[in-house]
Amino acid sequence: MKIALAILAILLVIGLLLGSSFVSRRNQMAIKREAVNAAWSQVDVVLQRRADLIPNLVETVKGYAAQEVTVFGDIAKARSALLSASTPTDKIAANQRLDSALGRLLVVVENYPQLKSNEAVTMRRCKTTTPIFLFSRTT
Repeated sequence: MKIALAILAILLVIGLLLGSSFVSRRNQMAIKREAVNAAWSQVDVVLQRRADLIPNLVETVKGYAAQEVTVFGDIAKARSALLSASTPTDKIAANQRLDSALGRLLVVVENYPQLKSNEAVTMRRCKTTTPIFLFSRTT
């Protein structure tokens, strides 16, 4: 009888240890899931802020380089794709298309010396092309 109670007590202790380990792991996974969600929320905020700055840059450049209509159309399409993307994969792909379109816009800026020296273009260019992720990272 004492042996049966001892075995039962050992099994109970083992069961409690396994149960508490399970609950602990589950809580850790929930904490990590929330950290990932918070990080993606921060990425969404940064991408939204960047997308909001692009129309100002485009309007400034449009005044100087009216014949570069295709570049402006590509930027508009890429920006709308970024704003309408719903999954992280779509957002990454849309951001890459936007980077490509902004790269072509920066080539236009380089081709027009009076535009390159314009302070408004320089400031907006820095705000839209600087890797914002480096500045907005939280540790």
